[in-house]
Amino acid sequence: MNVGIYGGSFNPVHYGHVNVARAAIADLALDRLIVVPANVSPFKVGEGTEAPQLWDRLELVRAAFAGMEGVTVDDREIVRGGVSYAIDTVREIRAELSSEDKDFRLFFVIGEDSVEGLPRWKDYETLKGLVEFRAYPRTRESSSEIRGLFEANGVALNPDEKVVAAVRAGVVRKNGFCPCRLQKLPEFFCPCDEFKAQLRDPDYHGFCHCRLYVKP
Repeated sequence: MNVGIYGGSFNPVHYGHVNVARAAIADLALDRLIVVPANVSPFKVGEGTEAPQLWDRLELVRAAFAGMEGVTVDDREIVRGGVSYAIDTVREIRAELSSEDKDFRLFFVIGEDSVEGLPRWKDYETLKGLVEFRAYPRTRESSSEIRGLFEANGVALNPDEKVVAAVRAGVVRKNGFCPCRLQKLPEFFCPCDEFKAQLRDPDYHGFCHCRLYVKP
């Protein structure tokens, strides 16, 4: 049996997360994918930790993955409380799987943007002996394809210069990652799958997820 764990803040959850899950299920022939929203990420302490926000986020994650065969959204880290460490969740899930089936492979699914930071995870050397890490990109379109979508739809920068300055400064400060946690290209084109879908929708008019761009 092949089982995947897909953890993260999912704050907010978006199409990029769903795309990673779909890619992992297909690539690893997963029988089960356990999506585990963190209570508090060790690297994002203080962000969205109030109880109402946590449970609202959990419901949004459940909605995003609803209907995907073999996918379950697990609330153990939110119920556990405190800072969420992957090593604790992996140990729990391994124990549960061992009681169900002695023959299983356990994968830990991450976005490509998380690979560089893996050595900073708690008990990483132990963790990588308990799971097989697999990384997937959250977007696969090239800058020229994204540029084409923008040009075809007359996309413009948000006219609010303060918003534009804040988002761009944040992208630089966070090494290319915008508020929706997708890595922007050097030209700051938005790779968000949700916005790309909105660009293709002739009835959609409005801002992208991080509010940097607007479709007239």
